[in-house]
Amino acid sequence: MTVPLVIPPTSAYLSDPSAVVLDASWLYEPDPPTRDALKEFNERRFPRARFWSLDDVSEPHPDGYALMFPSPERFAKFAGDHGIEKDSHVIVYDSEGVFSAPRTIFTFKAYGHEKVSLVDGGLPRAVKEGVQLETGPPAAFQKTSYPLPTKKEGSIVEYPEVVKLAARANSSSTADLVLDARPVSAYEEGHIPTSLSLGFPTLLLQDPSGFSYLRDPEDLKAYLAKELGKDNVEGILHGGRMVVNTCGGGLSAAILWLSLQTLGVDSRLYDEAWGGYSARPESVKATGRSE
Repeated sequence: MTVPLVIPPTSAYLSDPSAVVLDASWLYEPDPPTRDALKEFNERRFPRARFWSLDDVSEPHPDGYALMFPSPERFAKFAGDHGIEKDSHVIVYDSEGVFSAPRTIFTFKAYGHEKVSLVDGGLPRAVKEGVQLETGPPAAFQKTSYPLPTKKEGSIVEYPEVVKLAARANSSSTADLVLDARPVSAYEEGHIPTSLSLGFPTLLLQDPSGFSYLRDPEDLKAYLAKELGKDNVEGILHGGRMVVNTCGGGLSAAILWLSLQTLGVDSRLYDEAWGGYSARPESVKATGRSE
């Protein structure tokens, strides 16, 4: 059985007792600073939800980079500890609307777990639309034994490949496009040469009540054409032009990845992102606007 990639918070899929609902909230700059994702989960959540800690599932990196893609062993144990089986329908949301949940969607998909869905607008949209939420202690569940997965070839881009992409004269060819999800101001302060700016804050839409949500496919196509140029978008959608998504630390790049997925485009993610790239003294860096 196939499941939709994106569902609303009123979807009947959320009421299916066999589905596993994950709260993958992760707060970058909490406002106020006392906000805590786990504490908020324990106070209010979708019924039967389980908390998926991005910090805990991420693979430790020798240089201290955060939110790294987990090893097969780490992912399998974490999935099993959350009661997930290989054929489970995993439904993921976060507390900002669309922010940290796409990273978890990407991780499941990259490990071949196809039955995974995003709640568009997340918990705050559920509140706005009057969805009945769960309070009090989270429901108990049984752990499972999740089989050791195999990562899809090419889903993660490593540093040596990024170096080759950065060494190109420009990106105006049929070669891979590198898209940077950081806000424009951060991109202009420093970025991977030949990468193009596609900041996630304006890629997403903002509800007046404060949460973010995805553009519909036609609106997204028009937005991408405006930001990247019609030729680039045509190459992405119909010309087989591969996209490498990057950002500051591997989180918002997954928002670009997910947005492209809604258009049927399978793209890739540079896991170390700008944080890892810029920390290497040998890395060539660029500043200013998109080339």
